[in-house]
Amino acid sequence: MLKIEVISANAVKMTAQEKVKADDFLQIAPQIDSLISQHGQIRLLIDASDFGGWENTTAFANHAGFIKSHQQRVERIAVIVGHEWQHWLVGAVRMFVHPKVRAYEKSREGEALQWILG
Repeated sequence: MLKIEVISANAVKMTAQEKVKADDFLQIAPQIDSLISQHGQIRLLIDASDFGGWENTTAFANHAGFIKSHQQRVERIAVIVGHEWQHWLVGAVRMFVHPKVRAYEKSREGEALQWILG
């Protein structure tokens, strides 16, 4: 399940709680698209500290499709990680996506928020 919270005019906090479901990205797309339409580019703070993976391959495919279709409109992404493998994943993602991406431990969430808003 994904929870969205607007934290500034062009910044959004997205929280991945438990497993991501196939329709999660379809549900948040209108809100994200609206912010992109208003501001041209957005910034994302993603709290993945409780992320439990994807419910199934369709959920993963929808997630990948969302990234592919939106990455050029995202200026930077801060990811709050909760597992060591997430550091590796953020490092790998940096090579393939347009936005600047940084990983932060949960204890450094304030620093991540500053980077997103700054």
